[in-house]
Order: sequence, then C-alpha cells, then structure tokens
Amino acid sequence: FTLLILRLVYKDKLSIKYSLIWLSVTLLILLVGLVPNFISFFTAKLGFETTANFVIGMILGILLFVTLILTVIVADQKKKIKTLIQEVSILKSKK
Repeated sequence: FTLLILRLVYKDKLSIKYSLIWLSVTLLILLVGLVPNFISFFTAKLGFETTANFVIGMILGILLFVTLILTVIVADQKKKIKTLIQEVSILKSKK
C-alpha cells in the first residue's frame, strides 16, 4: 500500500499534501503489525471484550477520520472553483 501511494506521488497523480494522510494510516498499520501486543494493550485499557471488536472500531475510526479530512478538502476546492468562475465571468464581461 505504501509503495502504491509513493508511486502515485511519483507519477503526479496524488499530491504530497494528500498522500501524508494515507502514509500516516500505513504507518499505523505497520506499527500494529510489528508490535503484536500493541492491540492487546489498548483492547484491555479501553474495555473491549475481544481484540476483533477493537480492531473493527479502530478501522471505523480511521475511515471516519480520512473521510472527514477529504470532505474538508472537497469543500475548500468547491470554494476555490466558485471564486474562479466568478473571476472568469467578470473578465469575460469586460470584453
């Protein structure tokens, strides 16, 4: 997954700014894979009955976080497009 993200950045299909979101998710996945007791520790501390419940909750949390970040990006792009359309319309009306 990390190699795919880096390849997309290299081919200029994904900007570095947005790839940081995905690279941080892959680092979290790597941490969980390298330290097996990492999940068990948090499962016990947060009061989950099984590790599977904690993993599902963690995945849902990560997906919600990524969705929120992407929604903010889309909203910002929408504002920029609206401003650009207004500026182009003003320039066309001056001709």
